[in-house]
Amino acid sequence: MYAPITTAAAGTTIASVSPASLPSGPLVAGAPIAVPLTANAVTAAEAPDGAVFLTGQAPAAPGPSVVWVVDGNGPAAIAEHVTSGVAALAADGTNLYVASYARVTSYRRSSGNEVRHWKLPYINTANASTDDLLDLTAAAGKLFVSITQGNTVSVYSLNPNSKKAPHLIIRGGGAVVGPDGSVYYERADDHLVKRSPSGATTAGPALANAPNGLGGGVQYIDEVAGRYVWVGQPAGQGLDKEDTLYSTATLKQVGTYDGSGFQVIVASTGGVLTLVGPGGPGGCAPAAPQASTSCVFRISTQRTQTDGVAVGAAVTILGPSPAVIADNADSTAFEVERLM
Repeated sequence: MYAPITTAAAGTTIASVSPASLPSGPLVAGAPIAVPLTANAVTAAEAPDGAVFLTGQAPAAPGPSVVWVVDGNGPAAIAEHVTSGVAALAADGTNLYVASYARVTSYRRSSGNEVRHWKLPYINTANASTDDLLDLTAAAGKLFVSITQGNTVSVYSLNPNSKKAPHLIIRGGGAVVGPDGSVYYERADDHLVKRSPSGATTAGPALANAPNGLGGGVQYIDEVAGRYVWVGQPAGQGLDKEDTLYSTATLKQVGTYDGSGFQVIVASTGGVLTLVGPGGPGGCAPAAPQASTSCVFRISTQRTQTDGVAVGAAVTILGPSPAVIADNADSTAFEVERLM
């Protein structure tokens, strides 16, 4: 299903091979693939062919850093040595993209050689509560850079084949990028808006923006998956949230999940999947119950969660070929668990 990897002088050569679709029915977690990576936080990305790239998320680190790759079910290999700390990763069929808070660098996957880099707009890291101030998305032949400053997200577009600086395309209260290069964001007047690759915009309904003082009452754009924009609204006081689904085509509301508390939602070759945990809801009991166990489910607009599978102490789930990044048993390194 995947081509083998070979080590090149400056990185790892990985062939582009489309991942196979998952069959219907129960999900099965493959044997964990160890990645010799120790870090307080991890950032990861998956290429269209299923190759998983991951590294420690440490944007302020002076460097150097190592980016690892897991191709298919093969062992982890070093994909790239970079000279700085890493904030975010992305990959397409040709390039691996590595971002610090100062710049984005592209590396050719076929050789490991650096192709070019782009300087980023200034990012103010003062009073930042997390390292998630920057995100990368490779889609439709472009690379999108999302920078969060306070309650504002700015999305920049750049052409991987050009030296031109990143171009600001939207600024809003929250934003996500779809697989076709459309950007879904919250406008200043709280409306959900779609910006198509051509630049045309479509306005949808207003999102909730009435803080209740308990951490609830406000909707946040979470993800694009399965032809839907997923928008969450925390209940506040650490309770579950409600997820509302909007059509990516019309921006009309098409469903809701009450009290879901989904951790991560991702589109995959096996349908729309959600990672919940630790513990997870009923229907996902591990063979040896542990407080750190997470679960992956298939989900639908009819509020159904099916085919649950335990995946250990998960950090995130990636697509299109679903793979879970998890802590190992003694929390000394990370693992990649393919779902079959």
